[in-house]
Amino acid sequence: MGKIPSVVASSSATLLADAGVDITTIKRHAGWKSTTVAEGYVENSIENKTKIANQVLVGTTTSAITKTVNYLPQFLSMDR
Repeated sequence: MGKIPSVVASSSATLLADAGVDITTIKRHAGWKSTTVAEGYVENSIENKTKIANQVLVGTTTSAITKTVNYLPQFLSMDR
């Protein structure tokens, strides 16, 4: 089997990354030796961007809830 065309390799690499396929498999599929090239497609995949956004959102939300819960006793004991 020969090398697949660049546009097919890059498009399929992004789809594979979106599907959660590991770097080694993506490299093997596209015929790339460089992990850096494959990582570029994983980093730019929609699925990966969504996962990162969700991690940030959950972390921010969790942090805000923790701060609120920790502050609540102090707030309730204030003279108003």
